Amino acid sequence: MFIGRVVGTVWATKKTESVVNLRWLIVHPYNLNKEPTRDIIVVADTIGAGVGEDVVCAFGRAARLAVGNENAAIEAAVIGIVDRIDIAEPWRRRLAEQAEIISLSEAIATSHDNE
Repeated sequence: MFIGRVVGTVWATKKTESVVNLRWLIVHPYNLNKEPTRDIIVVADTIGAGVGEDVVCAFGRAARLAVGNENAAIEAAVIGIVDRIDIAEPWRRRLAEQAEIISLSEAIATSHDNE
């Protein structure tokens, strides 16, 4: 599962049969600092989340179960709309430090790739 913010919707008039009645959203996942990442994910939505709302999403089989069709051609789905997120201060600091280390190592790897 992941938490993200709904940043848009996807409209498609022609769809495969298994997703005909599904609404699709564009979700921007949060990293450990509660900041949006650079990635976006298209997710199925059956509970009515809207642009600007924070949502909890599931991947894979859990997502297909959430939309009520184990054969649906989806990879992710909204399973909840977030009212509030609380992270205790010691854990928030620790998570932020770990995320900073990961970001730093990714930046170093990218700089080596560009050489």
